[in-house]
Amino acid sequence: MPHNLQERNGEVQQLHQLYRACAAGSGAVVLADGPVGCGKTALLRSLAEWAAGQGALCASATASPAERHDRLGLIEQLMTALRAAARSVDVRAADNCAVIAAAAAAGGYASRALLRRFAQAVTGLAERAPVLLLVDDVHVADEESLACLRYLMRRIDASAVLVVLTECVGHERALVSSHAETLYLPYSHRIRLAPLSATGVRRRLADRLGARAADRVDAAAWHLATGGNPLLVEALADDARHARTGAAPAAGPVSRVDATVWHLATGGNPLLVDALADATRDDHAGTLPARPVPGPAFRHAYLRCLHRAGPAALAVARATAVLTGPVTDTARTDPALIAALLDEDTAGVRRTADDLCEAGLLGDGTGFRTEAARSAVLEDLRADELAALRARAAELLHRDGVPARAVAEQLLAARGTARSRWQADVLRAAGHEALTAGDAGPAVDYLRRAAELTAGTPCEDETAAALAEAEWLVDPAAAARRLPPLVRAARTGRVTAKEARAVVEQLLWNGQFTQAEAVLRTVAEHAPGARAELAVLDDWLRLVRPDPDAHTRTRATPTPSALLARATGPADDIGQGGGAGDGRGGGDGAADRTAQGTLRGTRVDGPLPATLLLLACLLEDGRLTGADRWPEHLLAEPGHRHVPVRRALLQTVAASTALRRGQADEAGHLARAGLFTLTAEAWGIAIGAPLATALLAATEAGDTAAARAALDVPVPGAMSGTPFALPYRYALGRFEAARGRTSEALRHFERCRELAVRWGLHGPGFVDWRQRGAVRLGRAQRPAATAARPAPLPELTESERRVGALAAAGRTNREIADLLSITVSTVEQHLTKVYRKLKVRRRADLPEPLAHFSGEVLHMVEESRV
Repeated sequence: MPHNLQERNGEVQQLHQLYRACAAGSGAVVLADGPVGCGKTALLRSLAEWAAGQGALCASATASPAERHDRLGLIEQLMTALRAAARSVDVRAADNCAVIAAAAAAGGYASRALLRRFAQAVTGLAERAPVLLLVDDVHVADEESLACLRYLMRRIDASAVLVVLTECVGHERALVSSHAETLYLPYSHRIRLAPLSATGVRRRLADRLGARAADRVDAAAWHLATGGNPLLVEALADDARHARTGAAPAAGPVSRVDATVWHLATGGNPLLVDALADATRDDHAGTLPARPVPGPAFRHAYLRCLHRAGPAALAVARATAVLTGPVTDTARTDPALIAALLDEDTAGVRRTADDLCEAGLLGDGTGFRTEAARSAVLEDLRADELAALRARAAELLHRDGVPARAVAEQLLAARGTARSRWQADVLRAAGHEALTAGDAGPAVDYLRRAAELTAGTPCEDETAAALAEAEWLVDPAAAARRLPPLVRAARTGRVTAKEARAVVEQLLWNGQFTQAEAVLRTVAEHAPGARAELAVLDDWLRLVRPDPDAHTRTRATPTPSALLARATGPADDIGQGGGAGDGRGGGDGAADRTAQGTLRGTRVDGPLPATLLLLACLLEDGRLTGADRWPEHLLAEPGHRHVPVRRALLQTVAASTALRRGQADEAGHLARAGLFTLTAEAWGIAIGAPLATALLAATEAGDTAAARAALDVPVPGAMSGTPFALPYRYALGRFEAARGRTSEALRHFERCRELAVRWGLHGPGFVDWRQRGAVRLGRAQRPAATAARPAPLPELTESERRVGALAAAGRTNREIADLLSITVSTVEQHLTKVYRKLKVRRRADLPEPLAHFSGEVLHMVEESRV
């Protein structure tokens, strides 16, 4: 059995039996049909070779759509081939065939005389030897040639003539009249060729690539990718063979083989030569991929099958390729939608789609089996044709109410110049859908196209703000270049509070505090009802810019925990402590719960993630132990992993927690990853957080090169006036201390303290940087200013002052007890006395001097332990 006729044993045997009956004087007609590419041509060639060996006079012809209007072109082919075969048995008959071929070439009509001469020539030769006429793709033959064939086939029942025709499934309607005249004949037979099974695919691969290679591949995957279409299977095998590094050619040019060496090894024994060839192929099977990898051969074979299937099949495949895609539900590409796109009959489209599925060119549910096939179909379309189909598809999908992203993909690909309001609306909605799913890149693409469509319209500012907000998540530096017109629009009151929010957040991120404050004032004036909504932004402004002008400062700088609560929605006052008997101190537990809730509810479509930045500050203090692992969990989610800004921030928070766990190498890796995810310019004022963690991790690990690399990263000047300078200065102090430069280290630590005191940021997330830095220096001399500072609140005893100072700094009752080596009950008693003497009811009301004194308390505690 030839290598390309797997699973064709029954058909081959049937044809052989019909030929033997033909040789005995009983003519027959065979119509072999099946999906395109399923081996009909290979079956004809195999039969011709075998019958020629049996003494038959064989004539083959192939019809072509390009020659469909060439009258009698198929008969010319048959007579020319039959003339060549007949010369060996009857020269006069051969000359007669030549005359008929010349008449056919003249392009005349199938006259009665020509029909008789054609039939007499064939049946006359059959008296001397069996005649085998083979016509491939008869469904595209010209009508005149079909008339001659029908005339002949009705007259061969007692002649040694076997006529075998092939046609593709789906073209039966083109041959209705021919079938009506021939298939009813008692000596007419029909053969149906089906695609290969998975077992047949494996056998075909064994013949092409070697037995050992075929055993290693996933035949089911190859069958799924091709639908069992033999032509596609062989094309995939060619791609696999060519992709194998160093592989010997299984069927390549003989010139690549050293024939002398092979002859010496085998002595010319054919059996040994075949065995050596098989072994050579199998030796190179190790690099063959188990699953199919479509390449150029597959794409060419796929398009060849598609074009041979006919114009209707090609149109349906193209429409399907346009309607399917990464964000399109394949269920939407039903025959009715394809028919609407092509303006064709639904029933006809359904029949064509079924034929393509049977041929392995489409999968079940009107989808492509491989993305390579879909890409090949789209690349086969002219640019203008593709754009027209895309634009039409967008209208149909929008009409049917499919998700906005599916419509937006079509609009992006169409790139039309026509503008309509619904297109811009769909693109904006698609941008929101993409951000919700964590696909920031596509969201930017959708909104950029929406901005093009709304340029110069009343929706221009709204779309530009949405684009800037999405682009910030991908590249804040690029988004910053869109800010000037948005700032002008906000200053003139042309944007809503929601749109202004993105503008203000990005201005703050880039350190443009004056403009951010001006925009906030303008929006508050033009939209009085939005003041509550803008309150969080106002708090955030006062946190990142703690030194506003005295005349504009109407409220105290919010603490990080309080701002975290405001940013995450209504909550209890987490800045307040419970009663003196609350072992956790009240505020800490609420902050922990708020932070963990923030992490669990973190959304990838949010704007400037102030909550994550605040969380980084809170994690720095080491209190949020329950939330330590949340950044790592969030990093594993695709929605965050595909949003650069979110990923960079989460990497920074994860690095901080890793460093606190003592994992300096892991912390350094995560911090550097966060720095490289965004450019230094894109990080804005927040760059102090990842730089500080990277520098601390390098210092802990003793990696001088990594530390200096972190120091070489430029920081914006605006950062020095923000809390992001605190961790950076602390890291500088740690680095200098590790180098033995105590005075420089103390200078950085003292600067942290001064900034924290001046800004009123006396929470543990800020002040402890200076405190821990001083502790790191051990017995280093305390600054004179610190030593000379008088003890605050003389009405308190020394013990009450220490407990009150640590409580004001945010320490829990348990932490205070551990630091001062006293019981929790003693801490509670001291706090009760402090509250009564100072006439306060909660920790948040304790005066600031007490919080400032906490550093001295910690220093004294550390010195007592050394």
